[in-house]
Amino acid sequence: MVKHIKTCSNNYNIEDVKDKVLKDVNHNGKIVNWSEKKLKTIELAESYKRLGFGFENKYYRVKDCGTYLEYKRFKEDNSLKLNQANFCKVRLCPMCSWRRSLKIYGQVSKVMNHLSSNGDYEYLFLTLTTKNCTCDDLKKSIDNIFQAFNKMTKRVKYKNSIKGHFRALEVTHNLDTNSSSFDTYHPHLHCILVVNKSYFTDKRYYISQKDWTSIWKSCLKVDYNPIVDIRKFKDAKGRGIEKSIAETAKYTVKSDDYIVKDDITNEIIETMTDDAVFILDQSLAYRRLTAFGGILKLIHQELNLDDAEDGDLVNTDNEDLRDDLDYIIETYSWNIGYKQYLRVN
Repeated sequence: MVKHIKTCSNNYNIEDVKDKVLKDVNHNGKIVNWSEKKLKTIELAESYKRLGFGFENKYYRVKDCGTYLEYKRFKEDNSLKLNQANFCKVRLCPMCSWRRSLKIYGQVSKVMNHLSSNGDYEYLFLTLTTKNCTCDDLKKSIDNIFQAFNKMTKRVKYKNSIKGHFRALEVTHNLDTNSSSFDTYHPHLHCILVVNKSYFTDKRYYISQKDWTSIWKSCLKVDYNPIVDIRKFKDAKGRGIEKSIAETAKYTVKSDDYIVKDDITNEIIETMTDDAVFILDQSLAYRRLTAFGGILKLIHQELNLDDAEDGDLVNTDNEDLRDDLDYIIETYSWNIGYKQYLRVN
């Protein structure tokens, strides 16, 4: 992890500009660490630079991502709301991945809130896996897992029992040097499923753990029993089931899976980083990592929400809309020397 220090190189003392440093606090009172995201973005940009031919455009786009942030500061409560920013939308960009995960979280929350207030349903969380694969097989493995999911949704048993779904792809990279599967990749799907209340009591609709495994194995066309986890969502600590469901929508390809660092020195291992960036960039290109289906897709359209992956990353559908007229505009710019966002107006 990148550690922030008060005194930067070249005599950049953060104390000299501490009054200008961006202090963004979310609706839960948690400080939003923009500088941490930006530093990871710079690390990815450097990897694209080292990869060279074919990646020059992504290098410049990622390097410039998030260098400019414009906020509305509301005079009533002194809170900030992002108004404009320059996001690159490169698939692996840590800054954009973070904003995209907020957007997906916000949209799933809205869809589930709407469904819960207009219907009487139960919800399941389904995890579908396949065996770890090497970097050379990752693209093919992801192809297979998506094709298998599409086949599964067309099965009569699934169509009769499942009223809607949200699915998200996650790819993890095994970086445990003591593991027999070191440097392999694990693509898998996390799914939210909507079922009628009668699902658990009517044998015509209920799908057991064994049946889920059998169906997934058949659709995946493998000669082993893949790990399948199916569980019912429960209302946790009074938070509301829709919020618990929305928590599952935040899966992304995490930067720690491709920005590889030495456990002791914390220095970037360039060869492994560049290999991982290359294979993930190529394997995830031109794919939809998330998708709504069935009744959830219809609600998404009814609410007129924009594209969860390629849409606006400034407005994430995860914040309260405000129409306050009394606000001022504050602009922050990324300062290379201080490694912080500093106010420029």
